[in-house]
Amino acid sequence: MLLGWALGITALTSVLPGLTRMSPLTALTFALAGAALCLGTASADLRRAPEFQDAAAHGWFAAGGTVIASIGLYRLCDYGFGWNLDIDQLGLIDRTSAAGGAALSLMAPATACGFLLLGSALLLVPARRFFGAFQAACLLAAMIAWLGFSHYIYGGEPLLPYTKMAFHTAMLFLLLSAGILCARADEGLVALLRSEGAGGVIARRLVPAAIVGPVVLGWLSLEGQRARLFDTEAGISLFALSNIIVFGALIWANAESLDRADLERRTAQSRLRSQLERLSLLQQITHATGERQDLPSIFQVVVRTLEEQLPVDFGCVCLYDAVDNLLTVTSVGPRSKELAMELAMSEETHIEIDENGLARCARGELVYEPDVEQVHFPFPQRLARNDLRSLVIAPLLTESKVFGVLVVARREPRSFSSTDCEFLKQLTEHTALAAHQARLYGALQDAYNDLRQTQQVVMHQERLRVLGQMASGVAHDINNSISPVALYTESLLENEPGLTERARRYLQTIQQAVSNVAETVGRMREFYREREPETAMAAVHLNELVQQVLDLTRARWSDMARRHGVEIRLQTELAAAAPAVMGFESEIRDALTNLIFNAVDAMPRGGTLTLRTRLTSGGGSPDSAEQQHVALEVADTGIGMEEATRAKCLEPFFTTKGERGTGLGLAMVYGMVQRHHASIDIESEVGKGTTMRLGFPVPATRVTEPTPAQKVMRVLPGLRILLVDDDPLLLKSLRETLEGDGHAVQAATGGQEGIDSFRAHSNAGKPFAVVITDLGMPNVDGRQVAGAIKAASAATPVILLTGWGRRLAAEGNAPPHVDCVLAKPPRLAELRSALYQCCAAGGSAETSATRMAESA
Repeated sequence: MLLGWALGITALTSVLPGLTRMSPLTALTFALAGAALCLGTASADLRRAPEFQDAAAHGWFAAGGTVIASIGLYRLCDYGFGWNLDIDQLGLIDRTSAAGGAALSLMAPATACGFLLLGSALLLVPARRFFGAFQAACLLAAMIAWLGFSHYIYGGEPLLPYTKMAFHTAMLFLLLSAGILCARADEGLVALLRSEGAGGVIARRLVPAAIVGPVVLGWLSLEGQRARLFDTEAGISLFALSNIIVFGALIWANAESLDRADLERRTAQSRLRSQLERLSLLQQITHATGERQDLPSIFQVVVRTLEEQLPVDFGCVCLYDAVDNLLTVTSVGPRSKELAMELAMSEETHIEIDENGLARCARGELVYEPDVEQVHFPFPQRLARNDLRSLVIAPLLTESKVFGVLVVARREPRSFSSTDCEFLKQLTEHTALAAHQARLYGALQDAYNDLRQTQQVVMHQERLRVLGQMASGVAHDINNSISPVALYTESLLENEPGLTERARRYLQTIQQAVSNVAETVGRMREFYREREPETAMAAVHLNELVQQVLDLTRARWSDMARRHGVEIRLQTELAAAAPAVMGFESEIRDALTNLIFNAVDAMPRGGTLTLRTRLTSGGGSPDSAEQQHVALEVADTGIGMEEATRAKCLEPFFTTKGERGTGLGLAMVYGMVQRHHASIDIESEVGKGTTMRLGFPVPATRVTEPTPAQKVMRVLPGLRILLVDDDPLLLKSLRETLEGDGHAVQAATGGQEGIDSFRAHSNAGKPFAVVITDLGMPNVDGRQVAGAIKAASAATPVILLTGWGRRLAAEGNAPPHVDCVLAKPPRLAELRSALYQCCAAGGSAETSATRMAESA
């Protein structure tokens, strides 16, 4: 426009020939307004800033708005006060007149009012709190522009005075109003049009129709009237009807679209709510199963929760046996138990797998049968007969292997949705994981218990080993201590015929007591020495064995019990002339000791301990009914055992004694029974005591027991004997006893002293006929003494007299260079026999007597 006025080109000053031209001031003002809008929005993104902060953008909007509003205000004042300053000409009047004689156009009052409004809107762009005034100014300017624009569409005079303006002025006002309004796209009408919500969608659909529709329909109505197709009243009626139809159709279409969108929204919300409920239920079940460490509890939580909250009419969990190809019902929901009885699917029931959904589920597939009446297989038909129509079977997998299935059913057909099936699939995955963790936990717990039991057994064995070492030393010391008593008692009874009857009776009692002590000490070795491998069974007399074990355990069932204020009464009922049985005496002794200890522990407040033997037919075994058995029974009147404890008491590591027990006692007894082909029977009742019965088969042929060889009681003439021992009391008693038999005895109180004495007498031509030495001595022990004696004189016999004599003799483990082993306390008969055998083998009695006479 400015170029048209400056160059005198009239065509540039109007859009079409004959239309009103835009004044130079109007064109300049539009240019300034567009520049201010462009520069301001380029400096700051007002759509994103919560408050206008950019100073440069603020300056552009403020400067542009001030200039434009001032121009509009000036023109309004010019019209109102009649100033007629002709500022619209901008100095271009002469050139334009010379070019075509055309007069310059002036800015219309409506145009000035529009500039005033839009200039004010530019000033208010950064001010968020005046957004209402900003938007009103833009819309009011657009309405003024519409009034000027409609004049060119419908013709006639403007609707309001002073609203006539050039066509392109009205168009630019509409564009500029829209542009300034869009500078604040975060609020108001523009924000609504940009919205992705339902309001934005409807606004974008209806606003164009609301603007274009009435304009087009009004123009058509007006043209129809001008063409005399209908009169004014009919035209207005048609215009109204057309608007009703157009807007009704638009409203109908949009309402239907909104209703469909709302339905989809509500469906999505329902699905989302259902999904959230399923997730919550899944989380609840997962949390509940995570707190349990055994499979039955985990499965019970799952089926019970499904019954209550999914819900289902029937639910159970079955374990899958791949070898036998069948399912075993493990857990049934509380509400499903009655129905499970009707279905024959109570717990521990077996279900065969045929070629149906169960077989597919066993292969790892989730199976959904909408209506089981349409499935002709035994398992679905079983459900259908009890009005269960809809079925889901979900596999429980661990490491891609099925170990169980979850079965849920409802009475209504097709009542499981895809969401339900997906939920059940996810639930079985979580359940399988919890079950796998429970199994791992159980295995870890069992391993830990086994480790702890093993540790306790090792500690117990170590304690026994240490106790055995101590017992070995105690036995040695006891044998040394009672040896003088035994020797003097036996010597007095043999060599003092003038003893009174009373003194002889006392000495015989002392001799019996010493013998009993020696036997007790001898049996102690069974507890601390390792049992040597047996090559063959030997004859065992159970009656004698019972008496031995009672004597050995007397401290436990008598002395220790009384110390705690408890009285254990002993009863023995031993069958007369009970035949011997074949077995390992040490094993039977250990088993009987364990049974006695258990019986005593079962009577914490005292009671009666009964041991009996009797001859029976059979031993509790059906195939041995004709064979005789010797029954060995250990009975108590203690607390007894319930059925569950009685069934497990023979298992290794099972104990009811807590930390005091190892759980190996009865397991060892059972092992002994198995090795002896015997039987074991347990009778027990809570509060009435327990009877443990062992049945040993009697050999078909009579057992011939070897008779001990007759001991040689011949006494050799006087010998030169060297005694070596570190116990002075034993040396004295043994020396005096041997001297009483006519021997010449030299005593040495240590190993080295004995060796030195032997060498000195040999060098002096007075050798010893025999050497008797102890085994355990400080510095130089009996082995070294025997070795030194044999090195000096290989023909001189060496007799080892030691507290470990019985053990060495039983094990056949005599030290080298030793000709004979005797146990302490020594008996005169055994000592004389050993002297005779050793010395008679090395030379005649006459030679020994000659040596004895020469030395004398």
